[in-house]
Amino acid sequence: MSTWRKKAIECLPELRKDFEDPEGSIYLVFSAMLSAAIDFHRENNIDRLQKIYDFAEWCFRQKSKDLWNAAGVSFYEHLGDHAATRQDMRRWVKPEIYAEIRGLLELRLSNKELQQIDYNYRGTAKK
Repeated sequence: MSTWRKKAIECLPELRKDFEDPEGSIYLVFSAMLSAAIDFHRENNIDRLQKIYDFAEWCFRQKSKDLWNAAGVSFYEHLGDHAATRQDMRRWVKPEIYAEIRGLLELRLSNKELQQIDYNYRGTAKK
């Protein structure tokens, strides 16, 4: 079993069968991770969020295009779609990753929403 599958199972063991399926792609895994992250944000489940964001960062930093691309387009860029994840992005997404994914967010968010995230990263959030 691939390393990314093992790491995904550690994040969401309840989806073990889905993640072990050789027909399942890393893109589908990130779709499940995003859905879980939204729920965990609402529940303020810090332990589970940490695992998901650590997994996303690990994939984003890999040399394999499938891994870093999936993290970008199936996870990070969709964080901006939901208020719960958008508002807490600074806490979970490192500034250097935000700098790399900002262009993806720019395509999906309003100027106001993107500016709010920018302000959060600068530590001068608008209220």
